[in-house]
Amino acid sequence: MMEITVLGGVKEYGRNCFILTDHTTDTRIMLDCGVRNGNPEIYPAITEEIAQSIQAVFISHVHNDHIGALPLLAEKGFTGHIWMSEASLSQMPGIMGRWQTKWPGTILESLHFRSFSSCSKASPLLITEDMSLAWGYSGHMLGSVWYSFQSGEQSLFYSGDLALASPLLITDQPEVRSYDIALIDSGHSAQMMSYDKSIANILSLLENPFEKYLIPITLSGKSCDLLFFLFKALPDRDFYIEPALREHLELYRKYPDNIHRDAVDEFEAMLQSERLKIYGRTKEPGIFLLFSAVSGLQQINTGIYKNEESPFYKSHPDNEDLKTLVKTIHAEDYIFFHSRANDLEKILKSLRSDNTAQKKFDPHLNY
Repeated sequence: MMEITVLGGVKEYGRNCFILTDHTTDTRIMLDCGVRNGNPEIYPAITEEIAQSIQAVFISHVHNDHIGALPLLAEKGFTGHIWMSEASLSQMPGIMGRWQTKWPGTILESLHFRSFSSCSKASPLLITEDMSLAWGYSGHMLGSVWYSFQSGEQSLFYSGDLALASPLLITDQPEVRSYDIALIDSGHSAQMMSYDKSIANILSLLENPFEKYLIPITLSGKSCDLLFFLFKALPDRDFYIEPALREHLELYRKYPDNIHRDAVDEFEAMLQSERLKIYGRTKEPGIFLLFSAVSGLQQINTGIYKNEESPFYKSHPDNEDLKTLVKTIHAEDYIFFHSRANDLEKILKSLRSDNTAQKKFDPHLNY
């Protein structure tokens, strides 16, 4: 029998961490190991018994709310392998450097990272004698993936964080099949915001070519997508970005298999363009994608949804996306993560009201 233990991520935004146990084969693995961001960070309920009983960890992507608790896992006694994509693994040295200040001593030395080859995408990989997986890119950030696990006659789909309409990154379609359990990202599913509407709202606030606009960002796939789209859509503007964002964009060059084929040349042209500049305290007109506020710039916050006219940039499935997912990923049981408790209630109500999905959602699935 296959069972999911939720250590975090359900009825909350962040701290994504799940255990998959196959009691028939005595196989136990962890899916992501994140924290809920804040001061202080909130960690998942990892005990020594849990840490020492799991055989491996599979990471969907390297955002803090999916990997930030890995040092705690090591501290509790986990010594196995931590698997992720090649592009995700390439980002770990910088993250490990930041962890050193939080976790001094030798704890980080017991974190053993491994990657599966990009050539293995969509091919079954044997991870134990009894369990295999397939994976595909999820479009959320560089290196982000979804997983499909098979153990005997039972199967599980784990979406990780998912973006269905990235202008830059590939989202691979999972194989059409039935699963026993599906864990699906519902991060923006209490809202309704198509990608085209999202972009139109943002562009409407960037009309003046002589203005200085600030778009606050984090180092994420969302920031890279937004920069790429706006750079193409506004050919008369200069763009000023953080050095760290420029360095992150260089990684995209190393992993072109993550990028839509028809976007590769345009992405390269953007990187070589004189319109893309490193921010150096200039106050020239343009669009500034920066980590913190700067006086004298008109700020546009793309991370807050208030209504359908918000300049909100979607980087998780919205309500319509989620309905599409549950119509294509057929499962006996669904677990929706990355949504706060109030939002999850709205999401489940909306899904139950959809006749095509009505049979799939029962009260006991509201974890």
